[in-house]
Amino acid sequence: MKITDLLSKEEWKELEEELHLRTGLDTNVYDSEGFTFTGLKQWANRICPEIKARPESLQSVCSVAHQNLAHQARQTGRPVIEECDIGFVKICVPLMVGDRFLGAVGGCGLVMEEGEVETFMIHKLTDLDESKIEELASDVKTITESQAWEVANEIEARLKSLVPEAN
Repeated sequence: MKITDLLSKEEWKELEEELHLRTGLDTNVYDSEGFTFTGLKQWANRICPEIKARPESLQSVCSVAHQNLAHQARQTGRPVIEECDIGFVKICVPLMVGDRFLGAVGGCGLVMEEGEVETFMIHKLTDLDESKIEELASDVKTITESQAWEVANEIEARLKSLVPEAN
């Protein structure tokens, strides 16, 4: 069974769009291998497009962070919230049917209320000018830990309503 056996690619894309509009996060649906598949790209901030445009920074931050969180979510069957190496919150909610991990739904791109964007790390990863990074980071929105958990719980509830056989 694959994630697209439960809902169509278009239906997963609609969920991503809806969650992005409500939360401001860069929301994604991932298959069991950790790949996005809907083709939707909406940004939570102006820095992420710069990072994700460079394969080396995408692989060393975004992919690693997702793989780590997805592994935790898969093992526990519960949502996971952490910060990536550049300071953005990452939410990962597993989609489990029985004991099968079919994928995950989550979001990223906001900074925890007490956190900060790691501009030096972004500079090292992207070679962007630090003043440009500071300017791009100037309007990154924040999220509290309780708000992040509200989002994770909402995603989990939404998955259960869309996919009744999901745990």
